[in-house]
Amino acid sequence: MRIATIAVLLGAAALCPSHAFAMTDALGSWGQAAAQQLRKTYDEGSPEWLIPGYSWHDPHTYTATKRAQLNDWAIGLGWGHTRVDSHGNIEQVYGLMFSDSHHDAEPVVGYAKQWIWRPFTPNLRLGMGYTVAVTSRADIAKNIPFPIALPLLSIGYRRFTLSGVLIPRFNGSPNNGNVVFLFGGLKY
Repeated sequence: MRIATIAVLLGAAALCPSHAFAMTDALGSWGQAAAQQLRKTYDEGSPEWLIPGYSWHDPHTYTATKRAQLNDWAIGLGWGHTRVDSHGNIEQVYGLMFSDSHHDAEPVVGYAKQWIWRPFTPNLRLGMGYTVAVTSRADIAKNIPFPIALPLLSIGYRRFTLSGVLIPRFNGSPNNGNVVFLFGGLKY
């Protein structure tokens, strides 16, 4: 659990005021560009509460016995800064802590990018993009933080957004992957 605590603290540092993103030559040009983008997203973004809620486990991937043992309610809380770019697309830096499928605390700190369509009204938005983040889980690498990159979809109306990520199945063994994680966002 100490490693999970360290991951949460590192994630909290990523959401600190912009001077927390001080760059050094050690990052290289790619690292500096990424740090500048994170800083811009944080500085120009609006604060948003994130509310994790539900994890759907694919019944074609998990046995009924295993699904009965898993936690579907990913209760937790998160916070982020969301920025709308000049094209109307969304970038976000965020941190979340929630109860994972095995009832263990899972921290996630990351960046998300979504391309937005407003098909009917300016207040309704549909988004598609990705998130890259760092997380740690008790059932994977004993809480040692590891990176993730996942597809992200959303539907939003005014200040509220419902988002979902797909955690795909990576091998043919039963009882892993094909999970849809849903969470809400509320700008204030």
